[in-house]
Amino acid sequence: MIHLLALLAVNAIPAAGWFVEGWSAGTTLVVYWFENVAVCLFVAARIIVNQRTSPRRGHFKYQAPKSAGSGSQTSFVNGFLVTSLVFSAAHGVFLGVILFVLDHNGLTGLAIVDWHHVRNGCIGVLVVLAIEFAVDLPGLRRWTFWQVEQTANRSLGRIAVVHLTLVLGMFGAVMTDASALFGAFIVLKTLNALSMALPQWEPASAPKWLSRVMNRLPNAHPGDEFEDLWAKERADEAERRSRNEQPWTAARHS
Repeated sequence: MIHLLALLAVNAIPAAGWFVEGWSAGTTLVVYWFENVAVCLFVAARIIVNQRTSPRRGHFKYQAPKSAGSGSQTSFVNGFLVTSLVFSAAHGVFLGVILFVLDHNGLTGLAIVDWHHVRNGCIGVLVVLAIEFAVDLPGLRRWTFWQVEQTANRSLGRIAVVHLTLVLGMFGAVMTDASALFGAFIVLKTLNALSMALPQWEPASAPKWLSRVMNRLPNAHPGDEFEDLWAKERADEAERRSRNEQPWTAARHS
């Protein structure tokens, strides 16, 4: 419940700023950017606490899903921080450039950044995230590595959504000169964030209707039934998760 409330509160701050307080698009996006950075840092703190209190193989020799590459990283938290902070830095640069261009082209209403509102919004986001972290902290030693991995993946997903909001929302608002379009992207971003809080459906066997459809289509493995490929993929994923969950000691190097 605390995670759902925190998710609602964090997304409500920029949404209320835009719809109620009259924030500009620039102000709203700066707060979104700060939210991304703050979320990544708090997730990294969770990973570090779990790594030190419940060391698992995944923390030190992470095995990624095959779709993301079969290689291993030396440290899960290092890989997460490099990916998230590099993307966040790139987003920050892109945001600064697009706001400068908008202002230079006379669209000051969209580009203007009210730093008083930014400060208040960022403080609100930081307080909510700090409370959520404080609630999680006592139980982090009991988290499985799978929980840590899912938490990291959700935060990376948020970065992608904010980037799409930045690019598509600002582009749409500029092309149509309609701030309502940017508001629509804020609503979609909020709904996407809430969808991440829902349990993920992971059936052990392929749905029959899906198997019937997929078996009629050409695939890269002629002669193999879709349900068999599904079962093999689920077994490989279970083995990967089990490997990441193996206990790790300082003396262990394999």
